Amino acid sequence: MGTKMPKAYYKTKDTIVSIDNADKEMNDFLFCETQDCRVPVIYVDAYKKKYVDKTVLVAPYFRLASNDKPHLNECKYNTLGQVKLIARDSDDNILRAVEEGSYSFRLNIIDESLRTLIQLVKDKSESEKSDPRISKPSAKVYTNQGKLNSYLSTMQKIMQLRSLTETNDELREFITLQYGKQTIRWSRFYYTSDDFKTCYTYIKRNKVTHPLCLEGTIKEIEPPNEKFKFHVIKLRFPWADPDENGILNLIAVELVIQNDKILNYIQSNSNLNHVAVYSKFRVNESKVYIKQDQEGTRRMRFLNIKGNLYHPKQIIFF
Repeated sequence: MGTKMPKAYYKTKDTIVSIDNADKEMNDFLFCETQDCRVPVIYVDAYKKKYVDKTVLVAPYFRLASNDKPHLNECKYNTLGQVKLIARDSDDNILRAVEEGSYSFRLNIIDESLRTLIQLVKDKSESEKSDPRISKPSAKVYTNQGKLNSYLSTMQKIMQLRSLTETNDELREFITLQYGKQTIRWSRFYYTSDDFKTCYTYIKRNKVTHPLCLEGTIKEIEPPNEKFKFHVIKLRFPWADPDENGILNLIAVELVIQNDKILNYIQSNSNLNHVAVYSKFRVNESKVYIKQDQEGTRRMRFLNIKGNLYHPKQIIFF
C-alpha cells in the first residue's frame, strides 16, 4: 500500500515526470520515482467536486497500480514506512508500536494537554478582567505547552498522511486509535467533506466526547463583530439535495480561532485552502430559513458542527 505521489518514473523517456506534465496515456509506462522501488503506478486524472455554492477541481495524482505490488518498505511512499517514522519521532510513546506493523495512537494524551491549555486561556481571560497585572505562566505551564506542541506535531503528521491516502482503510490497517479505554474506529474519527452528514449524525446520536478530524475546504474566515469577538473559519457546505420535505439541509462546519497565533499561522498559509482540523466538536440544528434567489424560493436549514482551535497545530494545510 502507498500514498499519493506528485512524481513518477516514465520508462518510455527514462525520466522523472511531475504530475503537471503527465496524463493517462502514460499509464502502463509509469513506475515509482524511487530508484530502488520502481513498482508500477498509474496517473489518476483531476475531477470535479461539487459543493453547494461552488464546483472545485481536485488535483490529479499518481498512485499504485495495484496493492498486490506495494512499495518497498524503505520507499518514502510506503504507508507503513511513514507510520514508523512518525512513531520514531513522537514523544512519550503517543504513537507506539504494539507489535510488528501495528501501532497504537493515544488520543487521550493530546486531550489532557489540550485541556490544560484551554483552562489556561480561560484563567488568563478571567484574570485580565479582574486584574490587568497578570503574572507570567509557571514553568509547569510552559512544560505542558511544549509537550502539547510535540503531541500535536504528531497529530499533524497523521492528518497529513491520511490526506495522502484515498480512504481510511490504509491507516486503519496499521494504527489503532485509543481514547483512554475506548477504541475508536477510523470511520468514527476522520471525516472528509463527503462524510460531514455522517459526522453530524454520529455526534448528535452518540453525544461524542472524543476528538475528531475533519477535512474540507475553507469557504471564508469571518471576522469578529460586536456580538462575537473571535475569527471563525467556515468550511464549504458539501453538496446536498433537498430532503423529503423539500428542505435543503446544509452541513455547516465552523471553527472558532481562539488566539492571534493561530490566526497568523492561517494567514501565512492563505495561498492554501484545503485543510484538516483536529478538535472536539458539538452540533446543533438551526430553524428553517426561506431564501429567495434566481433559482426561486428555497427552504434551508443549517446542521452545525462547531469546534475550537486553541493551538496552531490543530490545523494543517495541503
